[in-house]
Amino acid sequence: MSEFALSVVIPVYNAEEYLGETLESVASQTVGMENIQVVLVDDGSTDGSAAVCRAFQERFPANVVFHQQPNSGVSSARNAGLDRACGRIVTCLDSDDQWSCESFAHALEFFDNQENNVDVLVGELTLFEGEDHTHPLAYRFPKDKDSIVRLGDRPCDIQSTIGNCFFLREAIGDIRFDEDLTTSEDTLFVNRVMLRKCAYGVTPFCSYLYRKRQDGSSLSQVITYAKHMQNLEVCRRMLAASREARGRVLPFAQAVALYIIGWQLLGKASDAFTAEEGEAWCAAVSEIVEQADADVIAKARWLTREKKIVLYRLKYGLDIFEDLVWVDRDRGLLDGMQLVSMNAKAPCYLYEVAPAGDVLHIEGTTDIDILGMPFELFVRDEKGDECFPAQMFPYPTDDRHTLDKRAVCAGMRFAFDLPLEPERSYSFRVRFCGRAQEVILTPHYGNFAIFSQSMKRDFHRFGKVMVKHIGKQLRTYRATLPMAAVSELRRWAEILRSKKGTAPLRLQYVWLRLCYRVHRALFKKPIWIFGDKEWKAGDNAENVYRYAMKQSGYRGAKMYFALEKSSADYASVAAYGKVIDPSTFRYKLLFLLSSVVVSSRAEEAMVNPYGSELVFVKDLMDYDFVYLTHGTLFGDLAFMLGKPAKKIKLFSVSTQMERRALLGEAYGYGEDEVALMGMARYDAYGSAQTQKKIAFLPTWRSNIAGKIIPGTSTREYVHHFKSTDFWKFYNALINDERLLAAMERCGYTAEFYVHPAFEKQAGDFTGNALVAVGEGSADYERVLSESALMVTDYSGVGFDFGYQRKPVVYSQYDSVFSGGHTYGEDSYFDYDTDGFGPVTRTLDDTVDAIIRYMESDCALEPEYRKRADAMFGFSDYQSSKRIFDAAAALSARRRADGRAR
Repeated sequence: MSEFALSVVIPVYNAEEYLGETLESVASQTVGMENIQVVLVDDGSTDGSAAVCRAFQERFPANVVFHQQPNSGVSSARNAGLDRACGRIVTCLDSDDQWSCESFAHALEFFDNQENNVDVLVGELTLFEGEDHTHPLAYRFPKDKDSIVRLGDRPCDIQSTIGNCFFLREAIGDIRFDEDLTTSEDTLFVNRVMLRKCAYGVTPFCSYLYRKRQDGSSLSQVITYAKHMQNLEVCRRMLAASREARGRVLPFAQAVALYIIGWQLLGKASDAFTAEEGEAWCAAVSEIVEQADADVIAKARWLTREKKIVLYRLKYGLDIFEDLVWVDRDRGLLDGMQLVSMNAKAPCYLYEVAPAGDVLHIEGTTDIDILGMPFELFVRDEKGDECFPAQMFPYPTDDRHTLDKRAVCAGMRFAFDLPLEPERSYSFRVRFCGRAQEVILTPHYGNFAIFSQSMKRDFHRFGKVMVKHIGKQLRTYRATLPMAAVSELRRWAEILRSKKGTAPLRLQYVWLRLCYRVHRALFKKPIWIFGDKEWKAGDNAENVYRYAMKQSGYRGAKMYFALEKSSADYASVAAYGKVIDPSTFRYKLLFLLSSVVVSSRAEEAMVNPYGSELVFVKDLMDYDFVYLTHGTLFGDLAFMLGKPAKKIKLFSVSTQMERRALLGEAYGYGEDEVALMGMARYDAYGSAQTQKKIAFLPTWRSNIAGKIIPGTSTREYVHHFKSTDFWKFYNALINDERLLAAMERCGYTAEFYVHPAFEKQAGDFTGNALVAVGEGSADYERVLSESALMVTDYSGVGFDFGYQRKPVVYSQYDSVFSGGHTYGEDSYFDYDTDGFGPVTRTLDDTVDAIIRYMESDCALEPEYRKRADAMFGFSDYQSSKRIFDAAAALSARRRADGRAR
């Protein structure tokens, strides 16, 4: 067998869709195919993978070894490949991943350099498709050079995957993958090889592209109890391999085990644990953690603070933190080693800092309960030596549990009302177990808390009092014009010196601040901004804006509607109001000056037009956000719409169901922050003329949606969309011959629209003479007004039909919860018992239900009408007026609090 410079082992199992891309990444290597051996091992594929392999072998007959075997698992397939590899260097490439074209050439150059003297080279791992975040071990790679990681000195800088590794074949020797393992088998293999020299190379010049599939079908993305337990078995074998090779458990072997445990410690299994399984998992984790040194846990950069705390408690006992000695007033030591710092974000995260009359109202969250000790949270005025105890509230959204459902931390929210008067110096503190010693917390500020952690010159003026954050304190001063001017000039200097953005961008933000100051001084009339999507109007916010401009007679504010100039709706809104493009400098200035923002969207683009440069102007933003919701909330979205995720001053809802949920502990809103006012877009239905039309409006699935294009709210086109069950079901439904025949017989037509998240996939669906497929997202007002029947799956627009007392067919061929929908399984709306029409599970049942409704002129049955009557707070088509009046009352309250502008 001739020897190649490099062998690529590729295990293949049902990878026909991606395999061609993988092989092309090998063929395009700059080192040339004459230096590369490719070993393809087909592990019993049932699709067309074998044909792809044969075609590649025919293309490079001298370089490709193709082996087929019955399905035996990836470890067996890799072992078969290693047995056939003859290159000096070996890499194992997964059949859906890729190497960048310069990678092999650089690997050869690296190993030709005798000074390196290591057996393994690791290239940078880049995630693509389903996810594109930075890998937690990416910090090991220098930007522009190779480096050697010596695990004796840096035991936590471990390697966890095999795909981005190159090995000297002689170093592999007879080491093989454990074929009884189906998860983390590559971690064990890599680190068994590492035990030989306890060192490896890292390079930024070799890039491994790791595909995180959008449909969640990668084997590594499906986690069950059995896989969790097998991961722990890998940990045991790693520790045993270290003992066998080195006579003891090396720190880096401990780190490998902790890395594996870290991924599952606070995770969630695909199948829920039984009580017995939970006990077995906890015992196994504890056994492994007891063998880890405390300083290995402490030094692991890839372990979050909360995971380290849980590991310490597993190793030493639940009450370990009661023995801490606190030094520097914020660091907890055990036997001289730091176990915890209160300088982190989680102990004192402030999401709201705002005046309320003569007090400064502060709200935040804390995870101090994770230490397992009774505690007292308070603020001390260091000048007057006065203490202000926190008001504490449960915050179940932030509750933390281990994988086996053991409570780790009870999420808590806190609130303070501190005197808003000069010459105060407030610091946030905690006392444990009734002790006298006070531990000082470092306040960290959320996006809506006025101040920024990264900027030292932030200040805000509230009437005659100026508030600054300095170090770990909030300090108040008597506001004077000279002090304000000097503070602003210092702020400009800090922005110009910042490393964030380019020099012209930083100068632009200094100019923005100057324009803001001038406008605040010269123009006193409040500014309100309304907006739906940046590129589209027609939702709740535009309905309220139309009312404000045409009917309200209100002259207490200047009102603008945010909409891109390229939008098809721009001219129609501009015909009756003032429209401002959100991409312009003028919009950024108006938003900074705004006192009220009214929107049906709470995404970042709507509440923060400054992106990552928000820190330059955050201390100037002071608007009240009126959130109208795009649709009815019927599931728990506290993680994205509750405090502290959003700063919503007034949350408008249309049902008692929503109001009850928002007033619960999970969301954290108070009675004066949630208002039952109805859905503004429902007002248009009052004059609707229903036609013989059916609206097909399914919701989306995040696991098959394209990635959001940076800087926009639109998503990329997904090329394999037509292979998904979603496309197959709905394309078959709108082209069903039995349905079309009934529609023609009853005189009905239909329109099919994808959810806005699937907008670029609309062209994938095939319409016909009776069912028109919309090119983009729907004109919801028109479609929902005209249609007599709606067919959806789980979409919130079903509530629009319920409000109009028109029937809905809920066609639920799958579960959105397994499909990655925004809502979780704890939805508080039950389609079977609360819905406004029947729930169907198959294509035939869906067609039957639609036909029955067409044959009865789409009359809503009494049972479903009764449900609708009980659901909605109003049915008078006056929601826009109620919402506008509430916004005006907010503006009046701002004036009373001295915040008018």
